[in-house]
Amino acid sequence: MLHPLSLLLVVLFATGARAEAMDTEAAYANAHRAFQTARYAAAVDILKPAIKARPDCARCVHLLGKSYGRLAEQASWFSAVDLARKARNALEHAVELAPHNVDAIDDLIRYYREAPAFLGGSSDKARALEQRRQQIGSGAAD
Repeated sequence: MLHPLSLLLVVLFATGARAEAMDTEAAYANAHRAFQTARYAAAVDILKPAIKARPDCARCVHLLGKSYGRLAEQASWFSAVDLARKARNALEHAVELAPHNVDAIDDLIRYYREAPAFLGGSSDKARALEQRRQQIGSGAAD
């Protein structure tokens, strides 16, 4: 039988974890709305603390990568370089967190195909990822 103090700590920890997950879900929903309305900087600002709180949130990291990518498309050349690197890092991390998420894989393939080599673009990486993507199939997962 658990000691009353131990039971209280378990309940508090579980409640905190649930609240953190709900906060992350709300942050993701708000960031997704911002992304859909082309407010990419707002999406980044919402997602960064959510990811800090829940670094395993693959869809948050994926949306962060997409947001950085859109910002890079709109930025001056100097700023675009840094934003593109952040986009690639986030997309690669999203695929690491959710290796069967075909949407994240497709976005990373697109990055590898479109980005110049000095920003991590690579037709070899794109081809390898395309082979992996074909093995997974067409349904989004994770």
